Amino acid sequence: MEFKDYHTLNGNIQQYKEKAVHGSPLSPLAIYHTAISEMLPFYPIHWHEEMEIIRVQSGTGCFYVDGKRYVASAGDILILRPFVMHSINRLDDNDMEIDAIVFNLRLLETSEADLCTLKYFAPLLNEKHSVPVVVRTTDSWYHPFDQSMTSILMCDPNQEGAELDVKANLYWMFYHIYNNRLLNVSPSAVEDKQQYTVRRALEYIRAEYMNEISIEKLAKVCGYSEFYMMKLFKQYTGESCVDYVNNYRLTVAGRQLRDTDDDIAAIAYGVGFNNVSYFNRQFKRQYGMTPREFRRQRI
Repeated sequence: MEFKDYHTLNGNIQQYKEKAVHGSPLSPLAIYHTAISEMLPFYPIHWHEEMEIIRVQSGTGCFYVDGKRYVASAGDILILRPFVMHSINRLDDNDMEIDAIVFNLRLLETSEADLCTLKYFAPLLNEKHSVPVVVRTTDSWYHPFDQSMTSILMCDPNQEGAELDVKANLYWMFYHIYNNRLLNVSPSAVEDKQQYTVRRALEYIRAEYMNEISIEKLAKVCGYSEFYMMKLFKQYTGESCVDYVNNYRLTVAGRQLRDTDDDIAAIAYGVGFNNVSYFNRQFKRQYGMTPREFRRQRI
């Protein structure tokens, strides 16, 4: 079982389709903790083959999950099926702390012919079903589910039998999901096509952020009109194409300011800004401090 902080993952933050391995066959999950604040105002939209369960520990924040916007506060739990597109955003001036467990459903199999896996896990892996995104503290089944998550978060990975404790609580979570009939139908063909389009746009931005990116070019890559592309992008990311590209560039710049001693102007030009003064203004707007002040925070 792995315990990490999202701040240590900034090297992977740019990879929308995550390639990181979460956990191991013996202990099929990793645990993450992060704070969404001025220093890390958002975690960019991404997806992975693992399932993810997030609990808001304190504060309030905004989550975008497959084109839908959710506001969650302390105690709320989000259940994200495999391959779902999601991002975490600061809500106005509110800070938020979250804990997350990320695990691969396949690692809960007991054998290749495991009928339990075929019946309960395969529909989620194959995107035939989804689960409710937000579980509120007022929901009738909240407390037993929360207890299982708490047990996982508090489990001592060095304790004998820790892996059994973790797997047992994961199975309990799925028991509550199925026992309370909480599965939903999979996205429609239209929604699938929309998600594919947005993922294509995101991959293009990831590859070309250091170059000029216009709405016209982005729409052409995705095969839609500029108007529809802007509307769809806003729906899934919560931001306009222009704002998202700028914020993506600023995220890359923030990582480079923290991890390198490169000149600030060189970083600004390298991530796609043609004007250093404009870069400084945009950076301060997002992080609440100048690039130079941000760099001093690492000391």
